[in-house]
Amino acid sequence: MILKALTEYYDRLEADPEQDVADFGFSREKISFCMVLGPDGTPVQIDDIRKEVEIGGKAKRTRLVPASLVVPDRGGRSGSSIKPNFLWDNTGYALGCDGKGKPDRTRNMFEAFCALHKEFLAKIDDPGLAALCRFLDVWDAENASPRAAEFARLEWDEICDANIVFRLVGQRSYIHDSSALRGAWLAFVTAEYESQPGYCLVSGKEDRLARLHAMIRGVAGAQSSGAALASFNLDAFTSYGKEQSYNAPVGIRSAFQYTTALNRLVADPRHRVRVAGSTILYWTDKPTPFESMFGSFIDDYAAEDAATLDRMQGFWEQLRQGRQVDSLEAAEVGFYVLGLSPNASRLSVRFWLTGTVREFAERLRRHLADLDMGYANPHDPPLTIRRILDQTARERKDVQPLLEGMLVRTVLRGGAYPQTLFNSVLRRINADSRVIHHRVAILKAFLVRKARLAGRKEDITVILNMDHPSEAYHLGRLFAALEKTQEEASEGKLNSTIKDRYFSSTSATPVAAFPRLMRLHAHHLNKIDHPGRRTNLEKIVQEIYSHIGGFPNHLPLDDQGLFFIGYYHQRQDFFTKKADSNNETPAQESKV
Repeated sequence: MILKALTEYYDRLEADPEQDVADFGFSREKISFCMVLGPDGTPVQIDDIRKEVEIGGKAKRTRLVPASLVVPDRGGRSGSSIKPNFLWDNTGYALGCDGKGKPDRTRNMFEAFCALHKEFLAKIDDPGLAALCRFLDVWDAENASPRAAEFARLEWDEICDANIVFRLVGQRSYIHDSSALRGAWLAFVTAEYESQPGYCLVSGKEDRLARLHAMIRGVAGAQSSGAALASFNLDAFTSYGKEQSYNAPVGIRSAFQYTTALNRLVADPRHRVRVAGSTILYWTDKPTPFESMFGSFIDDYAAEDAATLDRMQGFWEQLRQGRQVDSLEAAEVGFYVLGLSPNASRLSVRFWLTGTVREFAERLRRHLADLDMGYANPHDPPLTIRRILDQTARERKDVQPLLEGMLVRTVLRGGAYPQTLFNSVLRRINADSRVIHHRVAILKAFLVRKARLAGRKEDITVILNMDHPSEAYHLGRLFAALEKTQEEASEGKLNSTIKDRYFSSTSATPVAAFPRLMRLHAHHLNKIDHPGRRTNLEKIVQEIYSHIGGFPNHLPLDDQGLFFIGYYHQRQDFFTKKADSNNETPAQESKV
């Protein structure tokens, strides 16, 4: 169950002192500014607490990012509700001025912020809270924008709508760090939760059930204010008279734990990758090497240094050879993969996969073995799921979102590759006539796995197979040989080749093009001056033709894939033999 696994991950974070996870009633938020107050509430200055970070790229640039602080958390608020936070908030609540263009609403937000803090002041004696309440009493919200800009020595546009905290002058800690205020807040927020008694479906124990669950922020494509994983806001969603999240009864603390863990995963690039329209999260019951490397199988791995890149490529190679599966530390540790996509104000679960590290490692090893294709350059980046998807569309933005989810599930479950993947790669080859390594590897993986799951063997080797049983494979070889003859006859001085004119039609309807190509072949042979080379090319064509009984009217899609694989193998074999004769490294076609 997703929520149970997330609460267990929260327990893992809480046990790790380096994670600095927020406790129940608190959350980690992005804070940009701090209002410094005198003991009597007099505003002294506004500190810019944002941090300067470098932006990647050739040009060395920096930008300011908000500080990440643990502050009191009151839970999510909808767009229409007025619900101030305690001891921090955006400028609309904390200073009475924002950029929303709704002055009446902003005035009500500021008044609610003042009322909340005066309510606490009546119950607890704290110098920081007292100073804040005095400040709120004298602060002129009508002229907040110029006053705030003056105290911060910044333009108001830079301060507007940012989150702000408070501290007393001469102190390093913020007002919200007070242990007395933290305790008072915890009691308040527990009592404030709209809840009813019941049994929590996560813990299985009787508890106070949360009516609303906190928002999840940072999922690609979702609202910037966040989206809910569990949410019911229409009468059609009610069941047995249960409204809101009582339809999915989760205790207050369990709801806090799973939303905190989920927000932490979404914000952590070491546990999150974004592909097409989905955000993919992954984690284990406890830290393992596999967890830190898993993201590189899905997305392009941006290594910070050469050592990290070498470690990642070494891990891939060991896994491909099957050695890493047996040597993984804690191989029986639970491993989880969650795919999320936005759906209005909610999150849709695209897929949820569970198992052990060993099980996932074995499925990835099989995936890499199916993709294994000869003539690859060992220095090329690994064929990640993102790179596979890139071969299905002209531009990355055109990749089908549904295909991404289907492919991830296929790889991680060990099932059949999507037919859409195979068809899309064929379509790209027919569109641009580029038979490159990555595309052929995808075609080969699809056909090999399809045959294996059907209980038969698909004899596709990683290099040229002159005895392949498929006629379609040899038709591809034949086209490569005819193209090679034309290239040598013209000495590379052609504006267009038979590949430019006939490749797509030949792979689909061989009978429509091959008779003409064979006649052209005879003409091209006669133009080659070197008799030995002319004889060698003719022998290659004759050997290939001996495997072909005739030119079929039509090739089914699977046979079209074999056609392109045969073409690729034969082309690469030409380069390999030429290089071997000169004791050089085999020439390779460019890869994407």
